[in-house]
Amino acid sequence: MALVQGQQPVQPVSKNVTGLTVTEKVEPDRDAGTANIFARASAPLLETINAGGSDAKQPQADPADQWHFQFTPYLWIVGISGRAGLSPLAVDVNTGITDSDIQLNFGFMGTFEARKKRIVILTDLQFSNLGTDRPSPGPLFSGASADFKTFILEPQVGYRIFDNPEKEAFFGVLGGVRYWHLKTDLTVNAGVLPGVTASRSRGWVDGIAGVRGKTNLTPRFFVTGEADLGGGGSNLTYHLFGGGGFLVGRRYALIAGYRYLDVNYNKDRFLFDMALQGPLFGLGIKF
Repeated sequence: MALVQGQQPVQPVSKNVTGLTVTEKVEPDRDAGTANIFARASAPLLETINAGGSDAKQPQADPADQWHFQFTPYLWIVGISGRAGLSPLAVDVNTGITDSDIQLNFGFMGTFEARKKRIVILTDLQFSNLGTDRPSPGPLFSGASADFKTFILEPQVGYRIFDNPEKEAFFGVLGGVRYWHLKTDLTVNAGVLPGVTASRSRGWVDGIAGVRGKTNLTPRFFVTGEADLGGGGSNLTYHLFGGGGFLVGRRYALIAGYRYLDVNYNKDRFLFDMALQGPLFGLGIKF
């Protein structure tokens, strides 16, 4: 059989149908058409698989570019020493944390931190009701008692000058305000002079600036510290804290340290020249 140049030969195929042999001609073009149909039908599926693979290979966002948050509720066991007065009354207070005459009737304390890269937003809040039955009112009275309800709010903004995320180490500066709202209740018992009771509230704002740092000693143990100094509403205020912690998993940390907060406010016949100090225990929660 003669072939035309460029044309493929027709291949005979035999089938047995009901005992008879039938020969069919299979065209190569028919096979090519069938292959094209399957290729077009499978194309959308292949595109979907490839697209999924592309998404899986896309790089994730750098954790350093995200906001990180931590909330730390804590208990500050406070001793108070100094002088408080509501003119004409004034008492000297010197009560340590081990003395039986100091009373923490109620307290809520916590710190919230938000951080992105080197920028830090920090807010500390304290509310407590401290009382003592042994202030010294002087020789003209037989005894006294004092009660101080304190609300302290410290919003601050900071910048980490040094930051080493691998070692969880940093050193930075902070600046903000310390808002005080204080209610003082003084009672002096009759002696040479008759007994007197006085109560008054006062609020003021101090500008503060300071430093803060932390470093890991081991993968789980760390040390941390903070100090600030300021004034404005008061004559002077300063704060010191030093402590350490232990990491529990990736989200929690047990924290213990010692805190010292001093303020000297003496305006408009209202005196609060006091140092508040004592151990602090907290739980850091990251989220």
